[in-house]
Amino acid sequence: MSLFGRNKQSAHNDEVLARFLSPYTERIAELCRVAQTFSDRPELSLQDFLTALYAEAARIEELADSHGAQTNEKWFPFRESIAAVKLFSTVTNEIIHIRAGMSRYQLLGNDGDLERKADTVLATMRQAITMACTTVLEQIERCGMELGSGELAFKPRATEPLGFRLPADRKVRHIKNVGETVVYLATQFLNLSEDRDVYDVLLARDPEEYEGSIPEPISEERLRLVESRFHNLQSMYDTYIFESDIEQQNGDLPILRGHVTLIYHLLSVATNLTHYYIRHMSSLRRDSALKMRFAVEPQAVVTLIFEFPLRFARLYLASAVQLCQAMIRSYSERAQIVVPIPNYRGFHVRPSTLIAKIVAHYGSPVTMRLDKTEYDAGSPLELFRANEAINAVKRRRVADMLSKEAELQVSVPDDDGARTRELQLLFVRLMNEGNIVLYDSDLSFTDLQCGEEATLAEFASRYVVHLMSVAKMDIKSDITVTFDGDSRALNDLRILAENGYGEDRMGNNIVLPAELSYLAR
Repeated sequence: MSLFGRNKQSAHNDEVLARFLSPYTERIAELCRVAQTFSDRPELSLQDFLTALYAEAARIEELADSHGAQTNEKWFPFRESIAAVKLFSTVTNEIIHIRAGMSRYQLLGNDGDLERKADTVLATMRQAITMACTTVLEQIERCGMELGSGELAFKPRATEPLGFRLPADRKVRHIKNVGETVVYLATQFLNLSEDRDVYDVLLARDPEEYEGSIPEPISEERLRLVESRFHNLQSMYDTYIFESDIEQQNGDLPILRGHVTLIYHLLSVATNLTHYYIRHMSSLRRDSALKMRFAVEPQAVVTLIFEFPLRFARLYLASAVQLCQAMIRSYSERAQIVVPIPNYRGFHVRPSTLIAKIVAHYGSPVTMRLDKTEYDAGSPLELFRANEAINAVKRRRVADMLSKEAELQVSVPDDDGARTRELQLLFVRLMNEGNIVLYDSDLSFTDLQCGEEATLAEFASRYVVHLMSVAKMDIKSDITVTFDGDSRALNDLRILAENGYGEDRMGNNIVLPAELSYLAR
């Protein structure tokens, strides 16, 4: 087909598509004209209007895409203007839902900040919708579609509340194990709060980091995943706790649900805005050379993402974490476990940090007892102190063992390296017998001097102390410690101990089981 033929066919297709879409554009054009009168129509039910606007925009977007509008130079601007209307209408509706539900959420902390910010964002969204709708009207006319009669036929419904609530007279379900149910829900929330994806998307960032954080680590995919997890937690609450007598027995539960719901809706706002920014505004868009007029500037959208939904989701997540820890403490079940000390160098940085993380995760105090001394298991520095006592026990045991071997109670002159050879043979034998672990193959014994009259056992004991002090050797032992505290924290500590406190015999990190996945943060 000639170029002239192609152009003629293209023009024909444009006319056919315009006639096909005109019945739909007439309806959305009516709504777009309503949006241009926002300031003159205080009686307008914004939620009703946004619901209608979203439905029309979604239908037109689907029809336009099915005929190739996304990849057509003429129709792409029209399709983009419809996408903007769809995005801002659904985001605005979500914020209205948040604003209306704040009185029911029983939020902990200063919810006045959230209220003021939500009102500011709503004003911005109304302006964005007005501008986006104006662009839609321009694009409808440019593409040769119908704008309708020009009448504002949209009929708003009354928005004033009726002033009463229906009586809650449905029979409530009875739940027997109140404590078990409360602790399970609170633990699920704590586990979610420690999730790596949750941490990445809600991490506080400086303004200069905003733009560089999208699309990694703040991606649409990750936000949708985190959003769905909070939605699942809300669904779990509604399935097992809503309309049960347990809500009357524990007033913290509705508060927790309010926070979960708020975070879920805030993440929904963040997901939709991030989707729009990445798909339609960022450098990743396929038509980067095409200049579009946006209802809100790209940089303003990025700032909004971080300073409204992500910021307040982070704040109320922290408040709910404290609430859950208090709920767990109120149903605390005290227990004790006896576990071996860490294989590699006792309670050094990694094991102590993991133990403290478990204690902090549940928010209940846990003590560790070694002999008659108690240590705060929630403090790594406290656990470090236990190494002094552990190493002293280990050294005494080796010294006792060496003193009982008669062949070691002799002095060995260092003529021609004889003493060094004897010590090397001794340390290799101790290693083969499983009494010591060597982290360094250098057994030259040149970095420590002893008196010529010392026995082989005394030489060996002094080298044991020296090699342990420079982390080249450790002594295997059957030393155990006792943890005392909430049974849930102790269960995780037991799993940690069974998995070498996250290390193998040589101090290499190992993967922890799924039950302790929250420690990976």
